[in-house]
Amino acid sequence: MTLPQNIAELCLSTLPHEACGVVVDGKAVLCRNTSDKPDVSFVISPEDYLRYRPTTIFHSHPTGEEGFSDHDLAVAANMELTSYVYIVEADRLERWSAEEGLAVFENVLKKR
Repeated sequence: MTLPQNIAELCLSTLPHEACGVVVDGKAVLCRNTSDKPDVSFVISPEDYLRYRPTTIFHSHPTGEEGFSDHDLAVAANMELTSYVYIVEADRLERWSAEEGLAVFENVLKKR
């Protein structure tokens, strides 16, 4: 299983809520979403964040076709993180990093 597929599968496992997690040694690890509104936002639990001290994070958008929000990109840039977002309805994964900008992976799970 590729990293994009790994992330997508973990994101599907938390529906209808947003998933969130980290990438460690090339593998996605699901974390606890401590957001007050987990159906529309995510917050990686402080315990998970301190445990992994990630350089790469991911989350999902369970509904809609939109990718990264301005807030998502600002957080990634300010914290110097590579960030992925899986858009469930589009079966699309987007990756953003300061070094490489935006990359898009279509039909990650080949649902269409």
